[in-house]
Amino acid sequence: MQTFFCGAACCWCLLAHHAMSCSIGKSVGGAELWVLEISDTPGVRDAKPHFKYVGNMHGNEPSGRMLLPQLAEWLCSNYESNDTAQRLVDGLHTHLLVTMNPDGFAARKRENGNNVDLNRNFPDPIELRSTEKMKQPLPNAQPETVAMMKWTLETPFVASANLHEGAIVANYPFDGYPDHSEKLTGQRNPAPDDKAFQFFAKLYAKKHAYMAASKEYPDGITNGAQWYPVYGGMQDWNYLAAECMAITLELSEAKWRPEPHLPLLWQENREALLALPLAAALGGISGTAVSAADGSPLPATVMLDGIAWNTSARLPAGYFNRPAAPGSYTLRVVHPGYQPASAAVIVPEDGSGVVANFTLAQVGADSSSSSSSSGAGSNANTGKSGKSLIKLAKAAAVEHEKQQKRNMAMVILSLLFCIVGAMALMHVCSGRRPRQRLYSRVGTL
Repeated sequence: MQTFFCGAACCWCLLAHHAMSCSIGKSVGGAELWVLEISDTPGVRDAKPHFKYVGNMHGNEPSGRMLLPQLAEWLCSNYESNDTAQRLVDGLHTHLLVTMNPDGFAARKRENGNNVDLNRNFPDPIELRSTEKMKQPLPNAQPETVAMMKWTLETPFVASANLHEGAIVANYPFDGYPDHSEKLTGQRNPAPDDKAFQFFAKLYAKKHAYMAASKEYPDGITNGAQWYPVYGGMQDWNYLAAECMAITLELSEAKWRPEPHLPLLWQENREALLALPLAAALGGISGTAVSAADGSPLPATVMLDGIAWNTSARLPAGYFNRPAAPGSYTLRVVHPGYQPASAAVIVPEDGSGVVANFTLAQVGADSSSSSSSSGAGSNANTGKSGKSLIKLAKAAAVEHEKQQKRNMAMVILSLLFCIVGAMALMHVCSGRRPRQRLYSRVGTL
């Protein structure tokens, strides 16, 4: 059995069904790639966005092995008393992959067990220029890459961040140039969602203790290609193949921070690690797309005028989530056999997001497609769209009850975590500092 964290508070979180763990695959050396999902409905495909943090992609860049367990512990221990923790746990599904490259970490090297750089091992969108081809692993794809691709394509992630070391900066797409040039030109290659990517990168930098004050990188951010070109990387693949807006976070100039400095690394990044998923997953545009005929959910395509990148409403709920920077947009929803619909929306500055629900009428039907919008958290949805949401909510509740029953085994396993937590507390009481060992703690009990 694998564990990512210590502390009795997280045991309470598991016992209360606010988290679950699963393996998404194995490394070259056979190590499980464990993911912790934190939500009040873990394992349920409901009308909530999914966000992921990925750590330790490069084996010699281990900050995620400490920061992500600390994030999980903070959320669990503060859930009952902190509004931010409650909003993050109740409002979305946060997935934490603490180590993508356990073999590289064990060998203290960048590459995996086959000496392959995992951040050059993804299908390259510039070379393939086909979404379907980008969804297929390369002939030399490593087990870790295949597992990551499968997990990402099967889970409706809306945004992601990959934790690295070697600098202190937030990096955003695109990572390479259309001509596949390796030259360090210093020129940006912006993605269609450049405004949103810069917004999320600047948000992390501002919430970080000092990233935004960088003298080397204005505002603490950089376009990937402008910094240095990367091809076959995970960041661009997420965006173009998996409809997941991703940035890369370089969090320490030293790749192996001395153990006494690890608590400081957490303090430097805590507020930023909390702010990014809230802004990316809850601060943009969300809603549902359903059929006017019977209220059934539709896997419709969701577009913003002027931005050449689309996302989709996902089944079983017909729920969509479109990350966006604050501002005014025209949102369009289309689906084969149905009349298109559009809505003017304003993404607010306060991070609350905006909801736009669409009821699509079939082509040739007497009625026309319609939309209703409201601020996030409002229940002002009306008409057939509102009725469909009630149906979806009931279906989600039933599925949640089923999932809780299936997770009873997790309750028993979480008791083992409590034993670990009790042992950790005993160390604390005796004056020791067990969290300084978190780099190496990610292992088997």
